[in-house]
Amino acid sequence: MQKMIRKVFSAPSIRLSSLVVLEIVTLLIVSLGGLLYFTRKALVEESKMDAELRLEGTVQQVDNMLLSIEQSMGNIYHALLDHLDQPDRMQDYCRRLLESNPNINGCVIAFKPDYYPDRGNVYTFVHRKKYNSPELITADENFKFIYTQKKWYNETMEKCRPSWIDPGENQDYNLEPVITYSLPIIDHSGECVGVIAAGLSINLLSQIVLETKPSPNSYTILLNHDGSYFIHPNREKLAGQTVFEQPEVAESPTALAAAKAMVEGKTGNMSFQMNDFTWYLFYKPFVLTKTPSRSIGTIKWSIGTVYPKEDIFGEYNHLVFHVLGIVAVALLVFYLLCKKAVHKPVKPLVYLTESAERIADGHYDDSIPNINRDDEVGEFYKHFQIMRKTMADNIVKLEEQKAILDKHHEELEKAHQKIQDDEQVKTTFLHNVSNKMIAPAASIENSVITLCDHYEDITLTEANKEKDNIKRQSETILELLSHNFNASPKIERKEDNHE
Repeated sequence: MQKMIRKVFSAPSIRLSSLVVLEIVTLLIVSLGGLLYFTRKALVEESKMDAELRLEGTVQQVDNMLLSIEQSMGNIYHALLDHLDQPDRMQDYCRRLLESNPNINGCVIAFKPDYYPDRGNVYTFVHRKKYNSPELITADENFKFIYTQKKWYNETMEKCRPSWIDPGENQDYNLEPVITYSLPIIDHSGECVGVIAAGLSINLLSQIVLETKPSPNSYTILLNHDGSYFIHPNREKLAGQTVFEQPEVAESPTALAAAKAMVEGKTGNMSFQMNDFTWYLFYKPFVLTKTPSRSIGTIKWSIGTVYPKEDIFGEYNHLVFHVLGIVAVALLVFYLLCKKAVHKPVKPLVYLTESAERIADGHYDDSIPNINRDDEVGEFYKHFQIMRKTMADNIVKLEEQKAILDKHHEELEKAHQKIQDDEQVKTTFLHNVSNKMIAPAASIENSVITLCDHYEDITLTEANKEKDNIKRQSETILELLSHNFNASPKIERKEDNHE
């Protein structure tokens, strides 16, 4: 099974198609990677620009509201100075201020204690029944309003200059929190004798700020210089805690860094982790527009827009998944088309490969199917067929020659063995002859030695005896040689027959 799978995946069409698709995938990865990288970067830049424009628009809208309150109070202020000796008219000025500017939620005019002899603390307080209501309510004499303990009064009297006072709950009456603009009342002698203050409803301000919603799940916040929230979509966070005291912020170093950057009045953007989500914060300080008539130059607020990561990259991530899906399907279709297109051209190569394997296994007579191709592959295929046929013919000839050589070799082996046998017979024959001739030759040698050594003193009888012995032994040798020579033609005939 594994061999079959390897054979399928080692097919030239599959390998060539896979190689082409792999190269295309590499190019696509590089191209899409670069495209997606710069797209993501451009998306962040676009979100940054959009957030900056929206934040700037919100700042301008809020600043215009603040400036309108400052200008309205300035107009009332100059009329009020001419009637400081008429404290009962202060209520009319408060009403005129609220009627002239619908953004003002309440107005209070308070004088320093005993400014009017025998009247004690003199103040007038007029407010709207609701921040967007035209109905005005004037605080009666039974309403206890200890303004001398209020921040807007004390700070303005102490510094003797106009300022915006941080928002906070009014503990003396059941009214919504406001941002207060306090303007010192300076009489003709240059003495600060009181304060006129107007409140901007946090609810009204929240409507404007929270409308800055670039995406479905984003929101805009407004922070004071100490990190307390002016505006937040979750009203529970307006209960007096600073952003650093919020549990979800305190547990996230990145969220703390983002909050710190806002409080420090920086401009920029950063990502942070909070509640197991990734968020992007675009922030800038709240800068008041400079005008010739404006006496307040700075205000220590910071505004920021918070985006969940999904709002910025959600569509981008969906696009990435869709693109990857389309690319995967396209690559699969491309692979199948490429395989089909490659299969026909490489099919002859498959036949050639299989034929070469069969030839390597010894199957020289297997036929190769014919193809109708006029290109280089067709020419190569035809030459391979010719080569296979020539090889098969040569193999047949070689086998025939091998059979002849094997037969000759067998005959030579037999002849060689026959020669070996004949040589063995000759050797045995000569050995036997030699052994039989040793004794007569030795006897003849002894008789010759005796005659040669004792010819002077040997008797005739002994000499005849030795002579007879030499004769007798010579005849024995001659008889033995004669007998062997008579047997030698048989050996020679055997040798002639072998030759």
